[in-house]
Amino acid sequence: MKKISIMSINRVYSVAMWAMALATLLLTAALVPTWGIMNGRGQDIFPATAVFNSSASVMGGQGVLVKYGVKAASATLTGGITALSGTFDTVGVSTITVSSITTTGAGVVFSTNVYFTNGFVDMQGNILRGLTAPLTGDAAATKTYVDAILDICALGSAGTADIVAGKNADIDCDGVAEAGAMAAQTLAVSTDEVKAGVYSATWLSAVDADLAAANIRSGSNIFGKVGTFTSGATAAEGDIVSGKTAGVNGAMITGTLTTQTLNPANDTVNEGVYAATTLHAVDADLAAGNIAVSTIIFGITGTYTGDADATAADILNPKTAYVSGVKLTGSITTQSLSAGSNNVAAGGYVGTTLSEVDADLAAGNIKSGTAIFGITGTLTTAPPAPGVGGTWLLVPGNSSLGTMDFYVQKYEAKNVSSLPTSQPSGFPWVSITQTEAKNRCEALGPGYHLLTMQEAQTISRNIEAIGWNWDSGSVGTGGMWRGHTDNSPANSLAADVTGDPDDDYYIGTGNTTPSIERRVHQLSSSEYIWDWSGNVMEWVDMTCTAGTGAGYWYNSATWIEWTDGNLSDYEKVRAGPSGAYIATHNAGRYYGCTTTGNAVGRGGVWSHDASAGVFTFDAYNAPSYSDTHIGFRCGR
Repeated sequence: MKKISIMSINRVYSVAMWAMALATLLLTAALVPTWGIMNGRGQDIFPATAVFNSSASVMGGQGVLVKYGVKAASATLTGGITALSGTFDTVGVSTITVSSITTTGAGVVFSTNVYFTNGFVDMQGNILRGLTAPLTGDAAATKTYVDAILDICALGSAGTADIVAGKNADIDCDGVAEAGAMAAQTLAVSTDEVKAGVYSATWLSAVDADLAAANIRSGSNIFGKVGTFTSGATAAEGDIVSGKTAGVNGAMITGTLTTQTLNPANDTVNEGVYAATTLHAVDADLAAGNIAVSTIIFGITGTYTGDADATAADILNPKTAYVSGVKLTGSITTQSLSAGSNNVAAGGYVGTTLSEVDADLAAGNIKSGTAIFGITGTLTTAPPAPGVGGTWLLVPGNSSLGTMDFYVQKYEAKNVSSLPTSQPSGFPWVSITQTEAKNRCEALGPGYHLLTMQEAQTISRNIEAIGWNWDSGSVGTGGMWRGHTDNSPANSLAADVTGDPDDDYYIGTGNTTPSIERRVHQLSSSEYIWDWSGNVMEWVDMTCTAGTGAGYWYNSATWIEWTDGNLSDYEKVRAGPSGAYIATHNAGRYYGCTTTGNAVGRGGVWSHDASAGVFTFDAYNAPSYSDTHIGFRCGR
């Protein structure tokens, strides 16, 4: 705010003094009072009356800010303002009108109701700042309002702390110089502290002589001093890139370290400097597809499996594998075993034990002395020894054929009081149907039955595996004994009835060793069974279903060898030899199921010659058929 002061807090001037000052300013332009204003043209500049009260503002500094006014008859002081002496019009001033004044600082601000005319100047002849336009002539009630400032003393922002100690200055326009308090300071070499105060001109290096290039690390700049110090450096020319220089212990040296590059033709890394790169950028063959699977070379994990031969069908689904660098997803399905079937389908299986799959796979359910999948049986499987039906033999069961130990009649059944009896004397019971043979065996009592195909096959496979039953004494070499099959005599025969019942193997045949007509075969139990091959055909408890494939019996309509391809899928396992034996091995031949429902006979007849044998199978006749060359034997 612009101001002209007529009063200050520190010094109060009387109204009379102001009146005299004002009159002096108006009458004598050459005089230079402490405060004053004048009218350069001698016109009236104040109204008739000046009124001062407490609503105006008091400002610091020496001078009074005056603004517009209204002509009045006299000056009146209110709000605590007291005129010391005199009046405002004693010096020829026409009038001053001030509507308000507040005493709150050094000096007085007139904020309203003061007239001025044009040409208002200070004692030095300067036009007052703030006079914005020429004034019009005096009017009865008002004049034009303008602003004006007479700045005799201007307040600044400095305090005593901003003035050097020992110096002084008037900082509050009170006419009194205040002493400065700003201390004089000097820098010290013992600390980097710069205290507040005034310092004489100098150089930092003059204060501390150690601020020198030789004491500053090379390349560093401290207050304009660029360092050259390199003490303790260890680099030599061979440690610096060729063509580049460096200061080492105060000396400038030029590097000799050569720039090198890697060569994909070898793995040599020569000493030198290398530009940033990657090894696979140097040699593109450094790639996952060229590195053995799971091998990591310089951070690259290999996927190459060129020596692998697996296909998707060899990998468990949904697992994956790399084969010859190609990722494959497996197609092997996950399978599980079933207690209801012995089929093991191709696929993947979760680890388990067979006994967990089928709890019946237990020692108590396996024949004593037999081990199935590592479980040795403790079950005594032999049925009660037969008390009727003549002489019986205990036959070891065969788990692969589904049989347990059972009894079989040693001789072909003879008709003794209408009961099938196993004895050496007499001729076999013939001219009997399969149906009747079943009934006769069952008539012996509970558990007795016509020998089944599985039981017959168990006996035949047992005989096949014993060297004694081969004319060479060695399994698979030569042929097995074939019994009475050469039609001489042209009828069935009785067994040996004299002395040792098993010492006359050829009785009734007219042959002797080494003839293949031997009528006795030895079991693994060292027991002997008579006429298992030849003499008369024997019914077994089975009928056939004609057809091909599993569950069906091939209709050959003639005798064929067991090596015939039509028999390999089903028939040979259930009725043929385990080896590739044919008629020349005296294994017997196969006569197919000519009609579904036909009965099965086995062993051959005295007249079958080469078609007879241990594994002879004949499904040509119906269960109701009977003839003098067909008999039977019972089992239990």
